[in-house]
Amino acid sequence: MKVGDEYRSSNLSHTPGGVTVVVKLTNGKILEYDKIKYPNRYIDKVILKGNVKDAWVDESTEQQK
Repeated sequence: MKVGDEYRSSNLSHTPGGVTVVVKLTNGKILEYDKIKYPNRYIDKVILKGNVKDAWVDESTEQQK
């Protein structure tokens, strides 16, 4: 399920660019957060919330370097 902008708290999540981070919760639900500018920090933060089984960057959305 793609998480809409209205549920996002970071102003950076409302600006274009970045990658998509996929979060798998312990209840099996999978959430996609797009426009993530600092994916490693984001993943670390969501894992600390405690109900996350796994989280990763959707490599198809990584910007070319």
